[in-house]
Amino acid sequence: MSRCKSDCRTVRSPVRPAIVCTLVVDNTFDEFEVEIRCQRADGLDRAFATDKDLVELSSERPSESTLARSAETLLFHIIWSCLYYVGEPVDVRSGLLSKKHVDVIISSVRIEMDETKKANEEWGAAEIVTKAAQVGLSPQASSLDVGTWIARCPGTNHTLQMQPKRNLFYCGYCRVGGGIDELAEFAAQRKEYRWRKNLN
Repeated sequence: MSRCKSDCRTVRSPVRPAIVCTLVVDNTFDEFEVEIRCQRADGLDRAFATDKDLVELSSERPSESTLARSAETLLFHIIWSCLYYVGEPVDVRSGLLSKKHVDVIISSVRIEMDETKKANEEWGAAEIVTKAAQVGLSPQASSLDVGTWIARCPGTNHTLQMQPKRNLFYCGYCRVGGGIDELAEFAAQRKEYRWRKNLN
């Protein structure tokens, strides 16, 4: 019988994904269920929604402690993304984490998002925020990042980000950014484009 040399590595198969919890989410259109699972593989723990259309609901971190402890940490980001991108979790079915535990995480994330939004509201009088309102982009204080406001990207269904402290904006989708004058010009171009399109 031969022995494995010191440089030989044991190949481990990934741990089967465990159900962390099932969230009942209420969005603008309907209530639906989102199953969240967690898996440990290759030194990483990953939490994710099993629905392939909800790619926003995923997070990973290096494996530490137990999978349940990792799932708890990862669920903070999942809930945050759910509240921002998907909808409001209105009910929970337990799995690896109890319903009570998940409810506490949801409450903690809501409090943190509210505090972030309140901090951002102090920048409501910034020139770029005022300009965004003047050109009809419905600016709002972001609940995600301190120092950020969001507004409707002109003529689209997505949003752009503004940094009121620096009076700058950027739309990652359109790859357009700049200062106050550039924002006004961008909105005017989109308005003219829509007007010409409606004429044809």
